[in-house]
Amino acid sequence: MSVREIVVGKEKFTSAHILVFSDEELRAIFGETGIRLRELAAHVGVKLDDIVAEIELCPGSTLPLGPGVTLVHGVPLSLEGGLIVPPLLDEEFLEYLLFDVPRSLDGLRQAVVVEELDDRFTRDPEDGVRYALDILGRISRVYRVPVIVTGRESLAGYGFDRRIIRPRGSGAVYVDGEPFCVYEER
Repeated sequence: MSVREIVVGKEKFTSAHILVFSDEELRAIFGETGIRLRELAAHVGVKLDDIVAEIELCPGSTLPLGPGVTLVHGVPLSLEGGLIVPPLLDEEFLEYLLFDVPRSLDGLRQAVVVEELDDRFTRDPEDGVRYALDILGRISRVYRVPVIVTGRESLAGYGFDRRIIRPRGSGAVYVDGEPFCVYEER
């Protein structure tokens, strides 16, 4: 028999959700019990198939995205379905990523979309973006879902698995630095 949920106080967490937390987050939330929770969750294990989302980059040109964190810049995002993270800021945004996104994915695994990541932080934006991307990477790995982030081209310097960029003034859309298609305004 495998245990899918772990009850801590009045809260229930799935094994997958526990595995999203870093050691520091587990200690901050659950104290020293947090590390034991990770051991339990790892023992139970999480075996999920990859979710693939298709995004349209240019009319008639779609690209499948598997698990990983992808930056999309300069191209209107066209995606069927997906969990859209609300426009929260700072700590509320990070808490939503750590608690609400995994709980949503426990119910329905789907692509996660974070719009305008670089506008989500009013204090320490560089550290905030780096931490948010770390959380999103863990969510993508554990839940095996694509995470799509939009924002300015300057975000490309962060650790994304894929980068889809249409430079300002250009019609060409590049995927990981290679030309993919030509976007024409409709």
